[in-house]
Amino acid sequence: MSGSEYLETLRDDRAVYLYGERVQDVTVHPAFRNSARSIARLYDALHKEELRDLMTTVDRFGIRTHRFFAPSYSAVELLAARDAIAAWARLTYGFMGRTPDYKAAFMATLGANPEFYSPFEENARQWYRRFASKALYLNHVLINPPVDRMKPVHEIADVFLHVVRETDRGAIVSGAKMLATGSALTNATFVAQNSATTLQQGKAEDFALVFIAPMDTPGTKLLCRPSYEQSARSPFDQPLSSRFDENDAVLIFDGALIPWENFLVYRNVERANSFFPESGFFNRYNLQGGTRLAVKLDLMTGLLARGLAINGTDGF
Repeated sequence: MSGSEYLETLRDDRAVYLYGERVQDVTVHPAFRNSARSIARLYDALHKEELRDLMTTVDRFGIRTHRFFAPSYSAVELLAARDAIAAWARLTYGFMGRTPDYKAAFMATLGANPEFYSPFEENARQWYRRFASKALYLNHVLINPPVDRMKPVHEIADVFLHVVRETDRGAIVSGAKMLATGSALTNATFVAQNSATTLQQGKAEDFALVFIAPMDTPGTKLLCRPSYEQSARSPFDQPLSSRFDENDAVLIFDGALIPWENFLVYRNVERANSFFPESGFFNRYNLQGGTRLAVKLDLMTGLLARGLAINGTDGF
């Protein structure tokens, strides 16, 4: 997927709300357009001949993709993936924490360990192939809204995401999840539980869900926080927030149909509780986050060194 193709994928029926009004096109709205183009630059970089070997590889299914979007089966492959992460991070100076390779930390595990999601292992394989072949951009929502943490999850069904009913095509779900960072500019959202959430066996089955939903799924709505990008006076005055704002949002499901082929875990409390430590996501996302932070520190230390030189204090 090229940068222009990525921008075109955002022009769909997604329901994005900012300041109480629906955003008709995130690619041209002043709260999102610069960040969208910053992401588009990443996709264009994948197609540059001089970066092809550094940033892409052919996986075991014959799919050419970003190196971190594919599973790594050796230390050599993992180091090569790290270098591809760093190359992307340099295009945003390490200041965008939820670029497409962040969720690749999870999605690649679907190709390496689909059996974890039995009986939905074929869904895992298909989603990996779909994800890797186009280098899709996903966000995630793992946290329940902080309503009343003295109560167990299953006692807050009026707020938390849960199954309402089943149909032949899939399950109808309703409820809220957060914190959907960068979600307005992504292709799909990954829904699961974070490590701090414990679901009770025999009581919380309707909440024990792991699935993927395209951002234009009918019945979904994003409620975005105030935009740093829109409030930035100019790229000169705010060079970072004007370009790299990753807007956070609450994701609302209101009777949304999730097709069976999009589920990875369904009403399985044990599997939903063990997803975070056992899926492989935890190990991989720390590699992406640490590599990005190292690039960010390169900029910060460079600015410090430059400031010292300008002030003539670098000789002390």
